[in-house]
Amino acid sequence: MKALIYHVTLLLLMVGGMISLSACAQTTAPPPPLTPITVQFTWTHSAQFAGFYAANQNGDYAAEGLAVTFIEGGPTVDRLTPVLNGEAQFGLAGGVELIPARAEGKPLRAVATILRRDPFAFFSLAESGIIRPEDFVGKRLWVPPQALPYLQAMTARVGVAPDQYTVIDNATFASLYSGDIDVAIGFVTSQWVEAQRAGYKLNVIYPDDYGVHLTSDNIFVTDDFIATNPDLVTRFLRATFKGWTYAIEHSNEAGALVAKYNPQADVDLENDMMIASVPLINTGEDHIGWMKPEVWTGMEQTLRVQGVLTNTVNAAEVYTMQFLQEIYQK
Repeated sequence: MKALIYHVTLLLLMVGGMISLSACAQTTAPPPPLTPITVQFTWTHSAQFAGFYAANQNGDYAAEGLAVTFIEGGPTVDRLTPVLNGEAQFGLAGGVELIPARAEGKPLRAVATILRRDPFAFFSLAESGIIRPEDFVGKRLWVPPQALPYLQAMTARVGVAPDQYTVIDNATFASLYSGDIDVAIGFVTSQWVEAQRAGYKLNVIYPDDYGVHLTSDNIFVTDDFIATNPDLVTRFLRATFKGWTYAIEHSNEAGALVAKYNPQADVDLENDMMIASVPLINTGEDHIGWMKPEVWTGMEQTLRVQGVLTNTVNAAEVYTMQFLQEIYQK
């Protein structure tokens, strides 16, 4: 009897030990490796990308199984080629870049739009009385060549011809303060914010208010990437939208987010830049990242009228609503 009890006890101990070892093995098993993803930015690290930073720092990307790396852009950086050649899986670009690229046969397609209202605007000193495009007649405008379609499309809408104003392309935004020019083009998310902080009061004239609807920071990928990695695109966008929701709801934390990537950043300035960006991202019409077919069609028509676009292109092939509809269950 004692021998039987001994053997039964030994058996129970062995079974218990095996269960314990199994439980330990389950709790100590390493998590699956994260999928590396690279994103090509349009500009250097700033509040312009606060939502991406938030998604990264808050763990939204990791929760989707992604390890994301950001590559800075800049005025001389080619933002399209890294995505085309596979150095980056996702990129950011304006509609005025993606539409001509598609017309040239480059297989790039937008999957979401962050800046649904373009931050480009025209500025004049408050005391100048220049408050609308009609007031550009007889004035000196600083507009770099690449921004001329914005100007010409807007002024054409109100009946002002190019020979009714003077375009200067070798000035700077500061030339507006010195009186060397009457109107300057810039970003409401940077130049306008910096002017406010410096004590200047400016009039802001948006092309968007005159039917020239352009978008910036469109998230794009290649056609092949969409075909072979649709789930990865969905996971990246889902995490990104969570990051942007956080950045919008905590805009006073943008500076701290930026400082993780650019320790020299002016935290207060970055916060102000994020606050200025909110109405361009969260327009109140629908979801963050949402795209409108009529906006893409309008951009294509604007570029064609202005002579920027000469090749044939179907605007519907420059973007896809596939992932936005899946994420937001439209």
